[in-house]
Amino acid sequence: MIRAALFDMDGLLIDSEAIYARGVQAVMGGLGVCITDDMLARALGTNQQTTNQIFAEGNPGYDGDQLHRALGEYVVRNGYDRHMPLKPGAREILEHLTARGVRCALVTSSPRIQADTYLGGAGLMEYFDAVVTGDDHLPSKPAPDVYLRAAALLGVEIGDCAVLEDSWNGLRAGRAAGAMTIMIPDLAPYGPEIAPCCDHVAKDLMEAEALLCR
Repeated sequence: MIRAALFDMDGLLIDSEAIYARGVQAVMGGLGVCITDDMLARALGTNQQTTNQIFAEGNPGYDGDQLHRALGEYVVRNGYDRHMPLKPGAREILEHLTARGVRCALVTSSPRIQADTYLGGAGLMEYFDAVVTGDDHLPSKPAPDVYLRAAALLGVEIGDCAVLEDSWNGLRAGRAAGAMTIMIPDLAPYGPEIAPCCDHVAKDLMEAEALLCR
């Protein structure tokens, strides 16, 4: 029986991954640094330190601080510092699960301030009984630590939890932790490489809710 749902944020609850991908390639191209689609895919779901390691490959002039400053300016310039669009069904799945007594946790590699801005601004932070962010300095996804921490904070065995993710790194983290895993694809597609880490694949959050409430 699923007693808790552990949610990723970027690309799952908010439609941010495509926005960040465009921003990274735009600002890095202007700085003479090449960030390929493969690098972006491998960085999905990871924390800032791991992202920097991936982006530095083949880019001896890469400066992680410079990227994050430039990306921050891009986000502000386009108004995404104040608002990030929610994924369809984000509010409804949290409302319905909590009404059914399913405990919810947010598990994101992004800083807490982003969660508070984007989800708090939309009135969604109140649905989470536990929050784990990149500020907790745990090993990055695909390591299982963040999901194990979330389950511990909820007081729920990880085997009684469902992990909802869009990224391959996040799904690998959920599988390694021992949770049930549901993939809702965003930028990273479902395929044979990630299939062993997915118990279910849903086209959107509404379908994921139906799976959880069966």
